[in-house]
Amino acid sequence: MYPLVDSPVKDITFGDATQLTLDNYYDVLKLHVGTLQKEEYLQLKVAADTLDISSKGVPDGGYKWFSYYNMLRRSDRAISPSPVMGTVQTAVADLSQVYGNFLHLLRQYVVKKVLTPEEQLLLADLDKTLEMIRRQMREFAIQDRADWKDYAEAMGYEIGDMSAYVQWSNVYGHLRDIEEKMREQQTVTFDKKTILDRQYPEPADREVVDAEFNFDNPSMRLRYPIFPDYEYPNGEQFNLTYLALLPLGSTALFDDRRVLTWNMTLETIKTNPAGAFTGSFNKATQASKSITTDWGGSGNVSYGFISASASASEHKEISEDFKKGLKISIGSKAAFSVGIQYPAWFKPTLFTHKRVLENIRDFEEFFGAKGTLLYYPTQLIIVRGFAVEFESSQAWKYDFVKKFSASAGGGFNAFGIGFGGKASYSSHEEEHKVDQSGTKLTISDGEGTLRFVGYALKKNTVFVDEVKKDMAKSLGQAVIDEQDQ
Repeated sequence: MYPLVDSPVKDITFGDATQLTLDNYYDVLKLHVGTLQKEEYLQLKVAADTLDISSKGVPDGGYKWFSYYNMLRRSDRAISPSPVMGTVQTAVADLSQVYGNFLHLLRQYVVKKVLTPEEQLLLADLDKTLEMIRRQMREFAIQDRADWKDYAEAMGYEIGDMSAYVQWSNVYGHLRDIEEKMREQQTVTFDKKTILDRQYPEPADREVVDAEFNFDNPSMRLRYPIFPDYEYPNGEQFNLTYLALLPLGSTALFDDRRVLTWNMTLETIKTNPAGAFTGSFNKATQASKSITTDWGGSGNVSYGFISASASASEHKEISEDFKKGLKISIGSKAAFSVGIQYPAWFKPTLFTHKRVLENIRDFEEFFGAKGTLLYYPTQLIIVRGFAVEFESSQAWKYDFVKKFSASAGGGFNAFGIGFGGKASYSSHEEEHKVDQSGTKLTISDGEGTLRFVGYALKKNTVFVDEVKKDMAKSLGQAVIDEQDQ
């Protein structure tokens, strides 16, 4: 079962004789979200949070640019090498962050034949200085966000009032510190580029340097609003040019992030009817091992698919009801994938660069079994209007409507879809409903509610491939083939 440390949430068994697992849901979802490409894998989230987006402008109560930020935060994520993630946030680090670390290491090998030892030491010092500056800027922005939010609420200011924020931060916050650190960062980045920008004997090495220049290029970044557009008095002015021209650096109002785009418009994502599905499972349903089949050894785990937040006595009552379960029916109004489009700042072809292959063991932190770049997201998996119906051999005794409706606090999870309390939904999202009648219990999202349920991931096999080649040279290919059988 997936771990739920220090949580009142407990797993529930459905029907004494059923063999159902999360794999059965995985099968249904995989069938309807589109074809996976070679070396692509489906990763499920067992805490499928709602995705709040709007394609409308501020005059119509919309928040287009905040919606792009919501998409970005789910797309620019480093991926843990596991078929199922058990938390709302898929990883602590951003993909852009770990990719930048990879570029930094790769560049160290590229410059060895070109830069003098003194220049390499100077470059290393500049890298350390940049990392310290970025860390300080992050800390300033995080502190300002917390403090400004409290101050704005206490004093009656709009949270997005830029004029008020600037006045406040210049006295109580860190806006001046952020601006000063940004100037320092630009100076150090220029010094670094001056050292690196020269002729390289091998074009492939120059490609790495250019990739780092693209990664550091301010035009690859945008200042995204961290609140809905209408929370800003000038939110109607938000467009690509406006946000690009805002001062560099994250603040309490805007997050300075590398840009990503997607292969669907916001309106298409909200209304896409593709992949609508229904499915049912009962005692005759065969146990599935599809996660293990697709993921190999890393998928060889049993995952729970029903859980509830309840006291010990309540959990006992709920479990007794569910033991009499006969059939589960699931469905959605849509299930589809949204392709992530990476600009020039991200170049995965470098993962097989000759300097990586020559020094493969030094890149284990990125491409090894627990590597931060072993997988990277290519698609977001979205479900709209999810519903689940449980059918029992007897009438349901426990009052599920009273306990698990949105107004009561929610706290029920089925197949990773968490039906929470009112606080789990924004003011623009439909709350879930609970219907209990006789032998049937139905819990459903609103028809327009979007859920981010997982990723399609691209796997990078360079580490395994190169280690096998090295072993084959040492031991012979026949030995490797025999051991792999």
